[in-house]
Amino acid sequence: MPSIKSVMEARVVTGYHQKAASTIDTAAPVPGTGGIVMIQAESIDVRYRMDGVNPTTTVGLLLAAGETHTLNVGEGNIQNIRVIGVAANAILNVTAFR
Repeated sequence: MPSIKSVMEARVVTGYHQKAASTIDTAAPVPGTGGIVMIQAESIDVRYRMDGVNPTTTVGLLLAAGETHTLNVGEGNIQNIRVIGVAANAILNVTAFR
């Protein structure tokens, strides 16, 4: 399995977005195109789903504060990512790659 570094070296950044809200319950608006997304929870845990269904504060994949997940969602599927903060004032950083 290639390291994250080697995978990212071959990619072009197509967009970045930071979203701050007490609940982030719609698709993270990611400018650009591509099939790989890096998401980071800044200081408060968030939960996410990649199937177009809204997560809740208790259902969905947990992204702990300070962690970054790299998601290979496939071309044209970035809009299916849904994220919600598990507490008020969650901040999500999103970078898209192609």
